[in-house]
Amino acid sequence: MSQHITLESIANFRQLGGLTAKNGRKIRANCLFRCSALDRLNEPDCQQLVQLSGVTILDYRDRYEAQAKPDRQFAGGEYLNIPANPPDLAVDAKVVEFSPHAIEGLDVDRFMTQLYQQLPFNNPAWQQLIDTLSHVETNTVIQHCAVGKDRTGIGCAITLLLLGCEESVIIEDYLATNGKLESIGQRALAQWPASISDTARVNFQQLLSVDEAWLTAAFIAIKQRYPSTEQWLEQEYGVTAQQRQIIQAKWLED
Repeated sequence: MSQHITLESIANFRQLGGLTAKNGRKIRANCLFRCSALDRLNEPDCQQLVQLSGVTILDYRDRYEAQAKPDRQFAGGEYLNIPANPPDLAVDAKVVEFSPHAIEGLDVDRFMTQLYQQLPFNNPAWQQLIDTLSHVETNTVIQHCAVGKDRTGIGCAITLLLLGCEESVIIEDYLATNGKLESIGQRALAQWPASISDTARVNFQQLLSVDEAWLTAAFIAIKQRYPSTEQWLEQEYGVTAQQRQIIQAKWLED
């Protein structure tokens, strides 16, 4: 469909279409999307998604997150729940589930930096993402987690790297999350005790944001282990030059 998809009921919903990728080519419109969870998807927005073809939804939430607030599924969509949280329980991307007390004492920058340093590695979610982007019958991919910023941020960074985007393009798309999560934050804060400290509230607002330094920490961690992002993707997830070409031919405009 030629009309751009916009969902009013889903926070942080946007597409990668139109971004500049390899050799100045653009990413195809209405094919690659990112967002928060689809549990609040309303009927008008659902009808927009039904018009898309070959849709795969990649839900990066943990199993219990997905069961507690299941996505509203729609005709023609294949739903896959592939948790993307790192195995180290010391860091956790489920930021809206933190208790006010835990948030009050949290060093947000340190915590988020550690999370982003771990997300790129040994992560089956990214293997599934790469397989999905390569699949001949997949025409539309929707990536999401709970709020669509950290796990989804790394998933979209991988997608854009595969398509040949510069890091500056990837960072700009990542930072577009800021200002798009107010509704999620308001719902979470409504459950907090009125007596909670200002420190906790400020920390929570920071948790519901994105910071260039956090995504940069992921890139730095990759480059510390591998000579290039291409070798990282090849050695961690088996991406060959041929597969990269297939993905670019599929998702980039001619």
